[in-house]
Amino acid sequence: MPKIRSRKAISKTNESQTHAIRFNTGVGQHVLKNPLIVTSMVDKAALRQTDVCLEIGPGTGNMTVKLLEKVKKVIACEVDPRMVAELQKRVQGTPLCSKLQVVVGDVLKTDLPFFDVCVANLPYQISSPFVFKLLLHRPFFRCAVLMFQREFAERLVAKAGDKLYCRLSVNTQLLARVDMLMKVGHCRTTH
Repeated sequence: MPKIRSRKAISKTNESQTHAIRFNTGVGQHVLKNPLIVTSMVDKAALRQTDVCLEIGPGTGNMTVKLLEKVKKVIACEVDPRMVAELQKRVQGTPLCSKLQVVVGDVLKTDLPFFDVCVANLPYQISSPFVFKLLLHRPFFRCAVLMFQREFAERLVAKAGDKLYCRLSVNTQLLARVDMLMKVGHCRTTH
């Protein structure tokens, strides 16, 4: 006779299969789970086949795979060795593997390599220091498509006289053209 599981047991089983890796929310770790948002970010970067793309926090590689399909090389900076293993496992044995370079460590403590485009879904905790690091990076890069928490993004684009206008707004707008490209709901990421 088959064993009958309650709905609660079934949902717990499905949840554990979907989230085999526990994300470290203490460091703001989250993964984009909506493929339409990943595709939209990649499209907005206007990537070229000759580009070197810097990705910060590739996680399990949802965006990385899309980037690898479009550019010459992706340099992925990841602080979590578990995520590095998942990313490498995901591209292992595919033609994309040779186009991926993984840098393991804290991107804030690492010298940024040469790149043409930066694409990242950043944790709130490193948003401000990373933006300043990116703005000071030389040689200049063509573009960066970065996902931030809404409050931070609003500070980046705030105009003089706005309540959110601050040092971050001034410095960012002095050194770069800044636009808010899209709004993403909280349910589009997994913690």
